[in-house]
Amino acid sequence: MKKVATEIFTKALDTVDGTVTTTTKRLDVLVEPARTSFARRYPTLFSFIATAGVAMTFLGIEQLLLASSLLERYPIIILALGIGLLFITGSLYTKLK
Repeated sequence: MKKVATEIFTKALDTVDGTVTTTTKRLDVLVEPARTSFARRYPTLFSFIATAGVAMTFLGIEQLLLASSLLERYPIIILALGIGLLFITGSLYTKLK
C-alpha cells in the first residue's frame, strides 16, 4: 500500500513539475521581446530600478540581522558570520572549478 501511494505521489509531482517547466518556458518566450525592448528603450530607468532592488535587498538583510538583540549588541558576530560565509562560498567556488 505504501509503495502504491509513493508511486502515485511521485507521478503527480512529476506531472506538476513538467507543467510548471513547460509553462515557464512558454512565458519566457512571450515576455522576452518586451523585456529586451524595455531595457533598450529605457536603460536609465532600468538601471535605477535594478539599483533600488539591490539597495532594498541589502537594507532588508540588515534589518533582519538587527532584529536580533544579540546581533545588535555585538556587531562583531555579524562581521564574523559574514567573513565565514565568504570563506565557505569561496572555498565551494574553487572546488567547482
